[in-house]
Amino acid sequence: MAYTSETISDLEKEHQAALNTAQEKMMADLNEAQTSGNHTKIQEASVEFQNITTELAQEYTKRIEEINALNHKAVADNEPQIYTNNRANIDLNLLVYDGDRDFVIEFQKDELIQDTLKRVNENSGKFKSRKHLLKSSLRLTKTLAPMLHEIGEHCKNTLKLKADIEFFVYQSDIFNASCYPPDDNKLYIILSSGILERFSKEELTFVVGHEIGHVLFEHFDYPVRQILDEGENHLAPIHAMKLYAWNRNAEISADRAGLLCCQDFEAVGRTFFKLSSGVTTDSLDFQLNAYIEQFVDLEEVLNDANHDPSDWYSSHPFSPLRIKALELFNKSETYAEFNPNITGEITEEAMEVEIKRIMSLMEPENLDDESEHSEKIQRLMFLGGYLISNADGVVDDSEIQALSSIVAPKIFANCMMTIKGLTEDEMIDEVQQLTKDLDIVLSVMQKLNILRDLSIISYADGEIDDSEINVLHNLARLLYINTDFIDRVISDAQGVN
Repeated sequence: MAYTSETISDLEKEHQAALNTAQEKMMADLNEAQTSGNHTKIQEASVEFQNITTELAQEYTKRIEEINALNHKAVADNEPQIYTNNRANIDLNLLVYDGDRDFVIEFQKDELIQDTLKRVNENSGKFKSRKHLLKSSLRLTKTLAPMLHEIGEHCKNTLKLKADIEFFVYQSDIFNASCYPPDDNKLYIILSSGILERFSKEELTFVVGHEIGHVLFEHFDYPVRQILDEGENHLAPIHAMKLYAWNRNAEISADRAGLLCCQDFEAVGRTFFKLSSGVTTDSLDFQLNAYIEQFVDLEEVLNDANHDPSDWYSSHPFSPLRIKALELFNKSETYAEFNPNITGEITEEAMEVEIKRIMSLMEPENLDDESEHSEKIQRLMFLGGYLISNADGVVDDSEIQALSSIVAPKIFANCMMTIKGLTEDEMIDEVQQLTKDLDIVLSVMQKLNILRDLSIISYADGEIDDSEINVLHNLARLLYINTDFIDRVISDAQGVN
């Protein structure tokens, strides 16, 4: 027989029903054989039952694989397909880190960012990468750097790149590499003399592949620093945090392209080790597992209540986070799609979920997700934001607009309807009760993100009043967070703008 169920749960029921039917038939045959005293038929009934159950087990396994394949295809079909094969003939929509892609989709829908980006492009004009590089650095021909060109050809073939690669070097002991905005038929990779001299072929292969990854995923489309400079009078601090968060997520995607080219996770680990420590001699005994274990200690530090909010304005993830994210990719079914020598140990979904958790250690956390406590969190943020807005005696329109940007629309509308019936003392009492209810269930990072979002309200009207800071400090105390955090958030955000 062939199973027809569309879900695993229905298949289990169908399989069990088939087994019951086979068992009932066997019992009926056995009873008939025993009544007639036909011992041969008893044996035949037993063998037939064994054959049927074996066949059912095989069909059951086959159908599970078919359902999983259908589910995988459905997920893939529902994934946004935003990357083209204009630059390379590989599946970039499969390779990209979800966090990178999701921010790009969000930016595409954000009118403020798009308007600012349009002004950046209008004011800056097209950057002439090759002209600049020919004036400022040395072009490395195949004769000058045969190994580097061999690496370039390997990466081009592995990533199915359509353009040629041109290499340049500049004098610096600092280990650095970058990829300049490409032309239609050429990519420009520039390396410092330090990294070129002191990194092995395998390590440089990862570096070159990583830089090509930035081009393939069109990371040049959102020049973060230029967008923030151009939008300093229009973009909110939350835009800066999201742009930098995307910048960090983009590194995860580029790292995957680097591993595709290098295909040696040990070499990738040595690359990060050299970049982090600056040590390239044998004076230290590099151990990949020990280096990966540093992530555990870093995670503990980043979850501390005294977390430094300046992390949210960092353009690159900390190296232990990157190597941990790449370790997960190296073990994934996703990587196995590109590298036939890999047997995927974890699914794409499991990999992406864990990497998202890792990256959240440096990112603003999404607090409006549907969860058991989301409504209370949103209510707390609204009331806290309203108290901050009202601290100086005037609730400005810009403050209400900022408040609407950090609270889910449905909760915001409901709170605006009920706020008029509450006195300030009643609001304070409710805030105290909400923080008491949420204290146990909120992580330190969630508390920090609530306070981060509420800090936006204090300077939404262009001025920061001491009475508003006082309300923020009181909210921090209710959540058992050091008030220094508030001062650092405001200082860092003002620095960005």
